[in-house]
Amino acid sequence: MRKIRTLAAAGVAAATLMLGVVAASPASAAQACSTWQDEYTYGAGCSDFDGAKYVQAIAHCANGETIYGSWVAIGSGNLSYAYCSSWGSKLSWGTYKVM
Repeated sequence: MRKIRTLAAAGVAAATLMLGVVAASPASAAQACSTWQDEYTYGAGCSDFDGAKYVQAIAHCANGETIYGSWVAIGSGNLSYAYCSSWGSKLSWGTYKVM
């Protein structure tokens, strides 16, 4: 019984993470964004995003830190970069937000 509860909790946690990633992913032609990453850095930029004006990269680092890149204008051709290396860590995963 204990093993089933543990597996169920792990499944809920995984589903929550997957839904969070899907929600941050572009879903229509009016949401044209690209991302870039290496071992230490996460970058994001958008050419269009349903009327939003700015995009910001967010890096989740292996040491537990969350780093926010600068806001860049959507359609500017620039990417926002968040650097885990600034905190002596590697990148675990990244995402972006728009406003």
